[in-house]
Amino acid sequence: MHHIARSFVPAPVRHFLPRTLKRVVIVGGGPTGLFCADRLRHHFEVTVVDSKQFFEFTPSVLRAVVDPSHLSRITFDYRDVLERELGVEFVLGDASNVATNAGGSARQGTVRVAGHEGAGKLHFDYLIVAVGVGNGLWKPRLRGDPVDAALTNAAPAPHRDSSPPELTLDDRRQTLRDLHERIIGSRGVVVVGAGLVGVELAAELVHFFPQLKVTLFDGAADVLPQLGEGARGYARNWLRLHNVKLRLGAPFRPSLVKEDQVVLTCVGTRTRSAQLFNDDAVLKRKGQIRVNRHMQVLRRADGASGSSINSTTDAFTASDPCLEEDDRPYEMETMGNGRVFAIGDCAAVDGVPTAQMIFHGEEMAAVAVANIEANEDVASPFSLANAPPREMESEQPFLCCTSLGPHDGMFSTQTELVSTGSLAALQKQMLEVTKMGALRGELLSSLLWHPVH
Repeated sequence: MHHIARSFVPAPVRHFLPRTLKRVVIVGGGPTGLFCADRLRHHFEVTVVDSKQFFEFTPSVLRAVVDPSHLSRITFDYRDVLERELGVEFVLGDASNVATNAGGSARQGTVRVAGHEGAGKLHFDYLIVAVGVGNGLWKPRLRGDPVDAALTNAAPAPHRDSSPPELTLDDRRQTLRDLHERIIGSRGVVVVGAGLVGVELAAELVHFFPQLKVTLFDGAADVLPQLGEGARGYARNWLRLHNVKLRLGAPFRPSLVKEDQVVLTCVGTRTRSAQLFNDDAVLKRKGQIRVNRHMQVLRRADGASGSSINSTTDAFTASDPCLEEDDRPYEMETMGNGRVFAIGDCAAVDGVPTAQMIFHGEEMAAVAVANIEANEDVASPFSLANAPPREMESEQPFLCCTSLGPHDGMFSTQTELVSTGSLAALQKQMLEVTKMGALRGELLSSLLWHPVH
């Protein structure tokens, strides 16, 4: 969010205005990482680290699968926006090996970054991990991510692993163009997974390719199992009306796929946090980072005996233990004196269920930002006084806007269907336009989104 005073200063010199000497390093340039960068850049030296050169607005990627020209509307070059418009440093490279320093050090810790210009360490006073998760074609492929079978015609695993990562915008554009051509030349498309992503992708396919035979598979008995009956019924009827074949209630088997059909997998995620921390107690069984309700990363306490579970606190941390089936019997404490945070899809909050959606990720980001500002006794750009520390509330709203092609859609909560049809489709389009504007630092879009978190 632009500070009001800074908004009247030309963008190229805005970053020369005074701020603290404290440095915040943000690993991951997705929506949650950029949210933190935008909010913190007014008071801190901010550095964003990402292994790819560009930002991509994930909720709109499915439109780019069927219409590759749409990619230009939902992407931008990190360096163009962060360094030239927002005054935020951008470092291109792969982050690993977070280390925290003993008390009294000039900086709180370091993170190793390896890029095309070699490897080095970035020093930080605060670290925010926002690396997200890998998710097939729905997100750009980074080093180490698996390749969706559709991109390689279901070739054996060794061939899939040799496919190059999508680290530049040209790489990503070419991947989507190749997939688009394969869809056009196929006999049909099999979409595996009837959740939010699978349903939206199936709808995009039948709208842009009316003659294409689309089959939607899922082991669940109905589409959109995470939503209420109203949303499920509306989506189910829409898909059937547009000749999408539903194969529900039984697991998908590759033997069901006919020759020359394209398989698009819309289930499963892959962690991107494994190389960041040396203490395996930081990660849960599925690879998510353990954080307390202040979004601070939890690690094994020094000298832990394994006899109990506890979240050791610092000046603005409340103890909030939550024993789950994969929790280890260690005492837990905040990492780096509470100055290492994790947010978004890569984080699992003690006692707070969250979904892989931008709204929840940005709420986590807002909590992390508020606690960093509170610890440094600085105010956000629109506050008349310094904000108190924040913690994540135990119940988060579930708000979902689902496209059913460009002209239809649904806006729903987890239980209620709020709106449908062209109104919901327009709402989804406005979300894209205004959110992209806010991420670029445009004042009007930022003003519109600021009250949300």
